[in-house]
Amino acid sequence: MVQDHKQSSLDVNRRRLLQGVGGVSIAAVAGCLGGDEGGDAPFHVQLEVNSDNDDRVQMVDLISASLEESGYFTTEIETYEWNNYVERVMDLEYAEEGVVPCIGLSGTFNPESFCQALHHSTNHGQCCNLVGVDDSDLDEMLDDARYGVDVAEDEEFRAERYDEIWEHLAEERYSSITHFDLEAGVTNNNVHGFSMFPFSESIFDYALHSPQDEQVMWIDEESDPRDTDLSDLQEGGALRGAVGANVASFDPPYSTDTTASLAQFFIFETLVTSDSEGNLYPWLAEDYELVETNDVERLDYEPYMSTVGADEEGILDTDEQVIVYHPEDDPVEDDEVRVLLPDDAAEAAEDGTFGMQFQYDLHEGVTFHNGEEFTSEHVIATVERLYNSDLEAQTFDSLLHAEADGDYTVNLYAQVPDAEAERELPGTLYIHSLEQADLEGGDLDPRQGNDPIGTGPYEFADFSDEQYVEYTKNDSYWLEEIGLQQKIEASDKWSDVADEFPDGPVIDDIEIRIVPDDSSRSAALQNDEIDITYGLSTSDLDEFDSSDDYVVDAVEAGGYEYIQYPIRAAGDEMPWDDKRLRQAINHLIPREQIVENVLNGWARPAWTDVPELAQETGTVDTDELVSTIKPYNEYDPEAAAELLEEVVDEHDLE
Repeated sequence: MVQDHKQSSLDVNRRRLLQGVGGVSIAAVAGCLGGDEGGDAPFHVQLEVNSDNDDRVQMVDLISASLEESGYFTTEIETYEWNNYVERVMDLEYAEEGVVPCIGLSGTFNPESFCQALHHSTNHGQCCNLVGVDDSDLDEMLDDARYGVDVAEDEEFRAERYDEIWEHLAEERYSSITHFDLEAGVTNNNVHGFSMFPFSESIFDYALHSPQDEQVMWIDEESDPRDTDLSDLQEGGALRGAVGANVASFDPPYSTDTTASLAQFFIFETLVTSDSEGNLYPWLAEDYELVETNDVERLDYEPYMSTVGADEEGILDTDEQVIVYHPEDDPVEDDEVRVLLPDDAAEAAEDGTFGMQFQYDLHEGVTFHNGEEFTSEHVIATVERLYNSDLEAQTFDSLLHAEADGDYTVNLYAQVPDAEAERELPGTLYIHSLEQADLEGGDLDPRQGNDPIGTGPYEFADFSDEQYVEYTKNDSYWLEEIGLQQKIEASDKWSDVADEFPDGPVIDDIEIRIVPDDSSRSAALQNDEIDITYGLSTSDLDEFDSSDDYVVDAVEAGGYEYIQYPIRAAGDEMPWDDKRLRQAINHLIPREQIVENVLNGWARPAWTDVPELAQETGTVDTDELVSTIKPYNEYDPEAAAELLEEVVDEHDLE
């Protein structure tokens, strides 16, 4: 529900937050450079944030106060309950409202996800490009850093391309990344073996059982978790957890938020899995390999393309999934465009026109919760269910075609050589049962009478909307039937895992409560109503970390907080299309004070746009990148005031 109060009603001490913001008063700088102290500020900014994240609210309040201190801005802040906020910012029309959203992004181990998701034009309405950034030069740069034989085969060349992107983004300043989160989970002393994963949507399924890192979690109410190891493992028990948002969907292709993914990962599995450093291992696939790479461009699909009509808004006259658009056609400008549809893609792949071919040999004997045996047919059905889904842009930016070769072999074809194909081709394929593969989008959900069915170690048990979701252990879990050691021996991609490591998770039952307010989740943990939670305020983290009754485990997250500037809503009074305005606001964001005063050190200032876990392939030299990009992002009221004076003069905003 939209909150009808402004931020001034929130109990935030601005004086405390602004303490130590900078060595030079922003207001004084504005005054000496022409700001009209006491007069009308030339710019008005509305910031928006979800109300149920206290740290994020306080961060936005600090940014707001910093802008107002400059003398150039008046501000207001609107707050929204999380699910309403997600629905609001994902609406295509949101880009026209002229407001500045603050939200978080959870990426992948690939550097591409930390720039492409926010800024590639195809991701408007699909992912995190909330304000409709549409920069054709940037689109080309993003594509060139990911696609092509040169970057697919040469990691250093790929990193050089990303260094160019980071500098372009710093100059254009479509978004301001404020900080990289520390992902922190808190458990009571009943929970043993817990270890945090860099992405919040995977913290439960990773901690419960991940042989790739010899990670397993168990319940023991008698011992101190600081004194136990794998030899002390106990089977059975129930885990009580809490999350900060409702499970908006149990339908993987129709989910765009982390809590929904978290709830689904108990049930659904993929062909491959990842360790905490991003290394890939075959999972539902027994093994996989790159079979062939061809020097193919998207223009090479022209002979296979179909021609479809397009209206004045660029809406195509087809209900089929568009796999590839002809690079020379424009759906908005042209009455007809050439596109590659699924049957066209199959024909091209059969003729040998494709960028890469990965072959996956599937485990035999894997069963779904409803008893279906997992085969290549399930993989193909899952791909087809992604057609025209909420994840189509994240799937068919790379995937060309999926083809079964018998019952237990699948070929996935990339459109062009893709440096991220090994991860991305199977990345969105959360394998469906055939019983549910034909459901309409969004209907794979208990609210629609369809309890989700997967191959995972836990089965769906119960769900109460806005209240809780429950799972019970899958007694016929395929990995326990096959045996972990036999699985490891089937592929040289696996490292040795201790013989005593369990074949599956050992906890029997899981109850996840839905508690949007982080202080309420903190209280639930203190009152022994739950055993584990995450996403708490940093003040609560400090208290738990100092107590012997709880364990806090934190890693730098594969995500960050950011605000975006509504360039599509540029007008006479707010010229958002003038990058100097965006650069100026960026110089008024006190990143170090956000980390120190709001987040109590549970984060790292974002001097660049790439987190530690993606630096290996995302930059040639991290230190050099920081020295190049950091000056763009430093708190600098003098530079901000100079830029704002230029904008005021040029746009006659005195």
